[in-house]
Amino acid sequence: MIVTLMRSTRHRIAVPIAFSAIVLLSACVSPVEGLWPSSSVSSARAVVVSLDTWHAMIAFPIQQEDRDQPLAFSSEQGTSSQHSYYEEWGYAERAWYVEGKTGLSGIVRALFWPTEGVVEVGHYDRVWADRTPQPPAELFMFRMSEESYHRLRRHLYSTLLSEDPMASFGQSVFYPAKRSYHLFHTCHQYAAQALREAGLPLSAFWAFNRTSLAWQLRRATEIAAK
Repeated sequence: MIVTLMRSTRHRIAVPIAFSAIVLLSACVSPVEGLWPSSSVSSARAVVVSLDTWHAMIAFPIQQEDRDQPLAFSSEQGTSSQHSYYEEWGYAERAWYVEGKTGLSGIVRALFWPTEGVVEVGHYDRVWADRTPQPPAELFMFRMSEESYHRLRRHLYSTLLSEDPMASFGQSVFYPAKRSYHLFHTCHQYAAQALREAGLPLSAFWAFNRTSLAWQLRRATEIAAK
């Protein structure tokens, strides 16, 4: 009940703002020239973005030869003919998702008061859109140049306050985030800012919720198709 109230409150606040921004988005946000889309299909690197009802995740298909990441994880995940696993990144509020401090006071704290954020990094054989318990989910795949790909990864690592994990649940590890969590800096803004660093035509300022972020991601796929 409390979780539903929290989510519906965010939705009611964010949706009117998101729709009012859509007209502006097409005029003011463009791809970063020279970064994205990739001009070479053969050397492009894939990045997958998952959106369910409330959460956004960025995933990297990790190959055997790429298993030299600085963060420590168990690599014994599912396998496929194309990659070993997906490395996924997301963002959340520490108190709610890690410490279990929910309830009515948690709603007020998470939405209206800057609190500690956490960065979630997990290794899975399926992306979040295929695992989420909160459908419907959408999946977006982007092919990036090496420079865009590495800019994205460097930006995500830069959001960590420390590489010392604070918690681990299942196949996900949580790290302290540099930036606070609040209504205007949630997982949606986090994902939009990261993808913008890679050159995609996204605005973190207008990524108020799933609706506005999904609209921007659809527009990016249309631009890439051209």
